[in-house]
Amino acid sequence: MAVSTSWEAGRRCLGTVIRPGHNQRMKKGDIICPECKAGIRRIELNSRKGHAGEFRCPLCNCLLEISDGSTEIAYRLTVAPEKLFE
Repeated sequence: MAVSTSWEAGRRCLGTVIRPGHNQRMKKGDIICPECKAGIRRIELNSRKGHAGEFRCPLCNCLLEISDGSTEIAYRLTVAPEKLFE
């Protein structure tokens, strides 16, 4: 099991890379699943409230992030590993 890194207060996120942007209301970044190495795009909107809960990798079901619902977060699978199961 991978060790989580601190994202912000009330959230845990594994493998996130933040890209500084021009828009203070939106944060864009990428998550790499520590289990299957899938790439997932993450967009967070500070201008909208979201839903509290957790986000799991759509390929291997690994827990990637826990959100408190203070912002809207959208995820999109961008890179699927060539061989998920052998």
